[in-house]
Amino acid sequence: MIDNDENAGSATRDSIFSGRLALEQPASGYRFAVDSVLLAWFAGRKPARRCLDLGCGCGVVGLGLLSSGGAMNAVGVEIQARLAKLATTNGRASFPDAYTLVEGDLRSDLRGIEGEFDLVVSNPPFWAVDTGRQPPDEERSIACHEIKATIEEVAMAAKRRLNQRKGRFCCVFPARRLDDLLRGLEAAGLFAVEALFVHPIMDKPAEMVLMEARPGKGGKLRVTQPLFLKTRDGRDTPEAAWILEGRFISRGDPSEAGGRVDGVQD
Repeated sequence: MIDNDENAGSATRDSIFSGRLALEQPASGYRFAVDSVLLAWFAGRKPARRCLDLGCGCGVVGLGLLSSGGAMNAVGVEIQARLAKLATTNGRASFPDAYTLVEGDLRSDLRGIEGEFDLVVSNPPFWAVDTGRQPPDEERSIACHEIKATIEEVAMAAKRRLNQRKGRFCCVFPARRLDDLLRGLEAAGLFAVEALFVHPIMDKPAEMVLMEARPGKGGKLRVTQPLFLKTRDGRDTPEAAWILEGRFISRGDPSEAGGRVDGVQD
């Protein structure tokens, strides 16, 4: 569901967490969806001092972490000029002292980013170049397909910037590409420590996986209780509503959640 501001011109102004955070994003082209909001919640369960968002789009994950208290400071990296400009605008509007945008290729040694991070997040391109339905425009193609960066390259960029002792890398990825994700993490020197599978509807297979990984040589992967977004009759589950409406920010009871999230595409 999209909550649009018609006066935004080529951009719409949409909100997440029941209006706690408003963001400008393209009216057409690449637009954030529920996966980004879930990632902001998942990564923010353990608050971070300094966060890096690789391939940040309009800034939704990093700014979502700042909005929810999941991070104190955030740096976004975006290669596409229009999305980088929107992320800059969104950061200045909501967290001018806590959010920084660096326009550039995450695979390079980006200037303007100093030091290490205790949290790196990414909602990377979901599909290999030769798979999936190709979007009609270049912006969405780059955001959705591994044209500019593969999951292994994203993981390697995360590893370079993480605190090697206690840093965390959190991402969201298609469940059916779990093998690719695990191989990419291993190649980058990261080991998976937690996986949370997200099902669109009860009794349907998982479509996404939220993953946390850490620097190191390996360990046990903990698979946590799955998240179901919709009931069989199409309503938000209490757990999903609790997350998407931002009720976890005030530490509310998941059993009290209901309704739909504002400003997010289903």
